[in-house]
Amino acid sequence: MALQILPPELLEKPKDKIETKEPQPYWKPSSLKDGESEEFRLLGCYETGHSIVGWQYASECRDAKTGDLRFNGYVVTRTHPGTPDDLARETDWSKPDRPKIDGSFVKPRKFLAWVATSAARGRMEVLFIEQKTLREQLTEVLQEDEDYTWTEDGLANFSIKISRKGAGLETSYSILPKVRKVPEKIVKEWKTSKDSIWLPNFFEGKDPFDGRQTDEKGLPAGGVDKRGSTVLPKTKTKPIEDDNEF
Repeated sequence: MALQILPPELLEKPKDKIETKEPQPYWKPSSLKDGESEEFRLLGCYETGHSIVGWQYASECRDAKTGDLRFNGYVVTRTHPGTPDDLARETDWSKPDRPKIDGSFVKPRKFLAWVATSAARGRMEVLFIEQKTLREQLTEVLQEDEDYTWTEDGLANFSIKISRKGAGLETSYSILPKVRKVPEKIVKEWKTSKDSIWLPNFFEGKDPFDGRQTDEKGLPAGGVDKRGSTVLPKTKTKPIEDDNEF
């Protein structure tokens, strides 16, 4: 039996490009930079399981080896979590080693999640809005139901443009609605994809893109919220082909 002299890695052909994973289908307004904006069309609603409001908080756990507390991801809950035992402490950013501040905790944040089509990426995504001002602005827009209407399938006959201005403590966000008829392409895509997206899965620690996982609308299986769900699952959704329609 002949010996393999060279490591197999040396025989691999060099790659002329860097392979990267497709970005996850979740979008937050905080990803915008000063002066940037993005446009979306809302798909579905609370009634269909495509829009939810909840709370998320940063959690900590104790390292099994060192005994030190470390960040353990985000937890999503249906109602305000209060002060759970795993609530993460605040970080002292003024010091080089970024120590944790005992007795001072990161406050849970309320969020609005909504399924939408991204004009920039041409695919269905989940908008994850934590900014109170944006939620209030969007609520005002949606109450103007004579101007901003919905199809019978729950598709918005309008788009929303989310913009950011400033940075740091001077950051502000705004929403600008624009009436836009729903293209037939999106209507067809929604009919085949809507049942595969169920946002209440967040409260069960499951991926919203895995479809309905609950016993009844908005109520997790068993009727009890489970903590430990990750805000940004790794599962990807199928992109929508771009034909210059939105």
